[in-house]
Amino acid sequence: MTVSDYIVDFFCKKAINHFFGYQGTMIAYFVDAIHRNPNAFNHSCYNEQGASFAACGYAQALGKCGVAYSTSGPGAVNLLSGVANAFFDSEPVIFITGQLNTYEYTRVEGMRQQGFQEINIVEMAKPITKYAVQLDDASRVRYELEKAWCIANEGRKGSVLLDIPMNIQRTVIDLDSLIGYTEPQLKEEEKVDYNLIYDSLHTASRPLVLVGNGVDINSYSRLQEFITINKLPVVTSLLARDFMAGEDLCYGFIGGSYGSRTANLLTVAKADLLLAIGISLGKKQTGVKVNDFAQKAKLIRIDIDPYQLQNKIKEDEVQFKIDAKVFIDGLQLKKYTKDTSRWIEFANCARQALDGFDKNLPERIPNLYVEYLSRKMDRNYNVISDVGQHMMWMAQSFNLKSGQKLLFSGGHGAMGYALPAAIGAYYGNGNPCLCVSGDGSFQMNIQELQWIVRENIPIKIVVMNNKCLGMIRLVQEDYIESRYEGVSEGNNYAACDFVKVAQAYGIPSQRVADLEAMNNISFVDTRAELVEVILNNDTVAVPKTYFGEPIYNQMPYIPKNIMDDLLSFEG
Repeated sequence: MTVSDYIVDFFCKKAINHFFGYQGTMIAYFVDAIHRNPNAFNHSCYNEQGASFAACGYAQALGKCGVAYSTSGPGAVNLLSGVANAFFDSEPVIFITGQLNTYEYTRVEGMRQQGFQEINIVEMAKPITKYAVQLDDASRVRYELEKAWCIANEGRKGSVLLDIPMNIQRTVIDLDSLIGYTEPQLKEEEKVDYNLIYDSLHTASRPLVLVGNGVDINSYSRLQEFITINKLPVVTSLLARDFMAGEDLCYGFIGGSYGSRTANLLTVAKADLLLAIGISLGKKQTGVKVNDFAQKAKLIRIDIDPYQLQNKIKEDEVQFKIDAKVFIDGLQLKKYTKDTSRWIEFANCARQALDGFDKNLPERIPNLYVEYLSRKMDRNYNVISDVGQHMMWMAQSFNLKSGQKLLFSGGHGAMGYALPAAIGAYYGNGNPCLCVSGDGSFQMNIQELQWIVRENIPIKIVVMNNKCLGMIRLVQEDYIESRYEGVSEGNNYAACDFVKVAQAYGIPSQRVADLEAMNNISFVDTRAELVEVILNNDTVAVPKTYFGEPIYNQMPYIPKNIMDDLLSFEG
């Protein structure tokens, strides 16, 4: 057995059977090992960035580790955007890069490059990984692989990178002599004062649960049961948008500028208790004036990441550094709240008033397309959104059904994420996918259409085309005197004919320019197809908070009498 054989077999024994990457000389032995293993499946992209995003989508959909690989040099560098994405969004992904033979190294200090396509990818990756190392001794393969697996999956999950020289990949190893990795004894979890939490829930008049990406999908059902028993309103982060999808107690996502009006109002201005579980509470969620955030509320934070907790939101906040799963497992499934019916009634009235106001806005035409998509997609679909205005339309208006997943590139915010991530998500849980992108984002990884055709992957693609980079255009309007450089046609930007491009790849495609035409799109079978939606050039995502405003005071502004009435509620 070679080192490459050992690595592939290691993943297969952990039920990680799909590998995403692009062939190259320095990774050829590893790819050959995937090919020869009957339990492994190799999936070749057309740019290594696509492979890295596919591994992220795989991890998101499956709830387990993803694997991506590349050759050395430019191939390894192309992986880095996905490495960063996995790191920032806490996705356990192991990246494997090929490298020069160890005997090719000159060891001359200061030499820029020691061989063709050589690059020090380990040092480049260290700031965006939990662990990065070069395996330069074949006898340490078991140790480094077990260590990488442990680190990627423990605590706050994230990316790791193993750089493996070509001669190490092909080295035959003696399995009996391999040294294993001993997982360090985990520090005892911080004791949670559950009685403090239960007492806080009991005394609060307006309790609210904030759920973030730190809540593992495997913990959803237990936390949902606790919330339902206690009749607690819920607000999520953008990345946890599929938590309690379609349930009456969920009031949208807190997303700063483009978040749900109701979620922002309940969180920032009305709740008197916030139980924040696995949510970062960064500036996008609190607003830039952090001191104005939830002034009337007691804040209890549950987070595994000590650095997140160092970023205090309120001086008197209560913190517990503990894995959200461990915390949720420790919750007693009993009722602790007093009667929350008046609070729930207010939340429902607020949602009705605020959503009703938005529903009639002419700027919300794109949201109507999204609502249509949510009605048409079966509950078994993975839904993946790219980055841009369409991301906000999807977060605001895609009405998730129970069981559906809604995947984003969150912290990294990578344009071009959705198409390859949809491919990975399909292989993660076997469900068909809806990929929603924009004219800017889709061109970033449009070459992966060939991957979809080659492997006959059931992905429905919707490109929202307003022929500009809409979110950047708004920044230019607000702060750069409407100089639209690089964002619109005639200003060093243009979009292709997406229908013709998709048809050239052999994908059935059509174009719609109004809601009536969209209503005639059936999406009835599982074949890949593309729909280009033509939008006005001046489309915007609303509601939107402007810099310095309280995040619940979003444009277009709610009539003053309605807002004053909502703000006056005390419960």
